[in-house]
Amino acid sequence: MTRARLAARLALAGWALLAAACASLPPENPPLASYAPESGYRFERLERGDNSDELFVIVTFSGGGTRAAALAYGVLEALRDTTIEWQGRRRALLDEVDVISSISGGSFPAAYYALRGRRIFDEFPDRFLYRPIQTSLVRLALWPGNWLKLAAPSYGRSDLAAEFYDREVFGGATYADVIARNRRPFVVLNATDMTTGTQFPFIQDQFDLMCSDLAGVSLARAAASSSAFPGGLTALTFRNYAGSCQYRQPAWVALAAADHAARVNPRRSARAENRLSLAADGPARPYIHLTDGGVADNIGLRGPLEAIASTNHPWSVLRLMNRQRVSRLVVIVVNAATNPATGRDRSAAVPGLIDTLSTAATVPLDNYSFDTVELLRSTVSEFDTGARLVEGCNRLSAGKGAQCALELPVPHKVELYPVQVAFEYIGSREERAWFKNLPTSFELPRETIDKLRALGRRLLAEDPQFQNLLKALNGCLAGGATTC
Repeated sequence: MTRARLAARLALAGWALLAAACASLPPENPPLASYAPESGYRFERLERGDNSDELFVIVTFSGGGTRAAALAYGVLEALRDTTIEWQGRRRALLDEVDVISSISGGSFPAAYYALRGRRIFDEFPDRFLYRPIQTSLVRLALWPGNWLKLAAPSYGRSDLAAEFYDREVFGGATYADVIARNRRPFVVLNATDMTTGTQFPFIQDQFDLMCSDLAGVSLARAAASSSAFPGGLTALTFRNYAGSCQYRQPAWVALAAADHAARVNPRRSARAENRLSLAADGPARPYIHLTDGGVADNIGLRGPLEAIASTNHPWSVLRLMNRQRVSRLVVIVVNAATNPATGRDRSAAVPGLIDTLSTAATVPLDNYSFDTVELLRSTVSEFDTGARLVEGCNRLSAGKGAQCALELPVPHKVELYPVQVAFEYIGSREERAWFKNLPTSFELPRETIDKLRALGRRLLAEDPQFQNLLKALNGCLAGGATTC
């Protein structure tokens, strides 16, 4: 072969590789033609079916790779097998779940349930839990055919992972498929805006700020964004088309932004500022980079807590409570956080960079997670304080005689059932230590996954608040499939 022919062939091969790489660059989230608050993936648009607001159930799935996915899946199995008596009918508690909020590894069963419903119980273990996901991703990264793509500045390891999830787990599904299914629960996958450090939920309200249509975003890319653990995986990039769709901020945003100096409601002001910065017209932030949702909130409870505390939230539970549509509020927190043993404190050696980064990314968030659950209790308690005060006044006045009775209208009360499924509540010290030392990866032995599934079912049934809920609904204490 002549040198000229060899050069021509090499050039042709180079062009072919370049074309393949360009063809595989990450898809852009599509622009929104015009702002349409009556359409898209929104809580209020989903059909309730037989689901009632009066019993409002929120489930949160934490991060933690396959460990978190398996524990969350076990809880879904338990909810499917738990029968309740509600409004004169017997039904599975799973059918009363209104919202699922997920982070990182927990986003995979959440997204799959949003897409496939109860078919998750036939398909998800083999499509995700039992598969060597991590090994597959490493092989893809090491395959020479992907090196050119990975060398592109706008393409990273998480883009490669998203393509794999799209092909092997979610079958090319997008949010358009979830919208077409049109039924509760409202599933919120959460990532973190890398620039602001704020939570980024995959709901149309969030994409409205960027004048982008969530319907055209793949579930795989949302799950990959939610689980893009810093260091091991890269951030995923989304286009910001703000200013191109005639978007209108809710009235509360301008009011909240003006409250900065007055310090009336700093949390609301911070939420308003974040919305304004993301939706600002012009090229200030033409691209949004998303990383692991656990950076902002590792148990997925932050969004639900804001929904319970604020009427300005995109899917405000407080609005439903104020309208007396919610009587029992159930919040099930599935937390796969671990506390692996380490020899760090047995040596005077300075901890290494990886050890330091990993600790900084997980330990503070685990501590914050405990505080978030306690804040949930106090938030609902504050809502019920008015009802208790009015009831007290009515009793005191009635005690002075009929002529003194005030008979004030009693505000609506909400019964809260905060349920926690976490390794911390395993009774046996040895068993607790075993689960707390499981690695955070996307690949675990089959027997370990089965143990996590069984543990999720067991811890849910053992939770005192869950038992109280079943007693209130069924008139007896029971776990698992109740027959009372």
